[in-house]
Amino acid sequence: MPRLEEDLRNVALIAGSAVVAAGATVALFAAGGPSSSSEFRVHEIVEVRVERDRTRVVEAPTRVTNGAERLYGEVTTRSGATLEGFLRWDRNEGSWADLLDARKVDGQSTQTGVRFGQIERLTVIDSRTAELEMISGDVVELAGQSTDLGSQMRSLVVETLDGSAHDLDWSELAEVRFRSAPEGTETVEQRLHGRVTTNAGHEFVGFVTWDVDEIHGSDILDGEVRRQDVEIPFSAISRIERQGSRGAEVTLLDGETLDVRGTNDVDSGNRGISVSDPGLGQVLVEWSDVASVDFFPAETLPDRASFGHTGRVEGTVTGSSGDSWQGAVTWDLDESFGWEILNGHLDDAEFFVEFGQVQSIEKTDAGSRVTLRDGRSFELRGSQDVARGNRGIVIEGAEGEQRVRWSEFREFRVGG
Repeated sequence: MPRLEEDLRNVALIAGSAVVAAGATVALFAAGGPSSSSEFRVHEIVEVRVERDRTRVVEAPTRVTNGAERLYGEVTTRSGATLEGFLRWDRNEGSWADLLDARKVDGQSTQTGVRFGQIERLTVIDSRTAELEMISGDVVELAGQSTDLGSQMRSLVVETLDGSAHDLDWSELAEVRFRSAPEGTETVEQRLHGRVTTNAGHEFVGFVTWDVDEIHGSDILDGEVRRQDVEIPFSAISRIERQGSRGAEVTLLDGETLDVRGTNDVDSGNRGISVSDPGLGQVLVEWSDVASVDFFPAETLPDRASFGHTGRVEGTVTGSSGDSWQGAVTWDLDESFGWEILNGHLDDAEFFVEFGQVQSIEKTDAGSRVTLRDGRSFELRGSQDVARGNRGIVIEGAEGEQRVRWSEFREFRVGG
């Protein structure tokens, strides 16, 4: 849809053209019609400009932290240069709790990924794959399935401690070594944090990614308020409430409310809101399923040392017959390590659960009840990890290898 300036400019040009045409017609007839040899003049067109109100830029408070939750590391380029600082990966990942979206290069892997807090080192192999070494010592080759890995990556930004920013393409990268920021580091940039409430009434708290794009307090939510452009830093926002498919009510920290419309930040073009929850993994909610988002600082900032449970998944599998087997578990013939991802849906939310956060999985009529280490429990469905499409569970124990088909499965419990 044309913007207001374009509409006004078009009206002005049309009006100007009409004036010229009318003047020419009057002159012709005054001179005796088209066959007359009398001359006539057309005055120069004067462009009519109607200026739009200037964009309103909302001011935001400044808050200094040590940036413990933010990605940090040392990047080596193909030319041999080394850059160290805070990292913004593919625009929409910037904390240790965020998910690197990729799949294993093994011929049978389904959707997977790994949280940045689990990665020790990433080495570029080619235009679509990389080798990852985990903090557990496990090494895996991953291929991109979105824009997080490979030539489709939307850049890696390295913010060095002198305040400069360096924008690198995938083709420039050789290796990234992840590490904690040096002690005493200060930053005014924070990862967005808050609570997403869905239309079904579910609430998810963690680090928020808006429209698969905005992740920091300084990032801008833009739109129109009463036909005036407005730019609002997320750090100035306390709440966003979706108002149908075409806009949202934005409440600022000072209590002012704005009816914002006109961009994909606040309408049906929004690509969804994700929540990176340190004790779960990640939850993605489509814009049409969002009721509201409340922003507030995290009570504690989960640093890189907060991530663990990354070795082999081990526990006890019980079958529908009551028999049980204990040992190292491979789930759906695919997930074997704590850093791998269990997929499923809860009503209007898509779950990416880190296996290392799982305490138990119990089969239900339509899916599985997944209980986390912190006691939270969700009945998930809609993916082969938690429903009938599951290809089976393999247990490697003292008595050898046992495979349990999904139809024979009842429950899995981590540990003894």
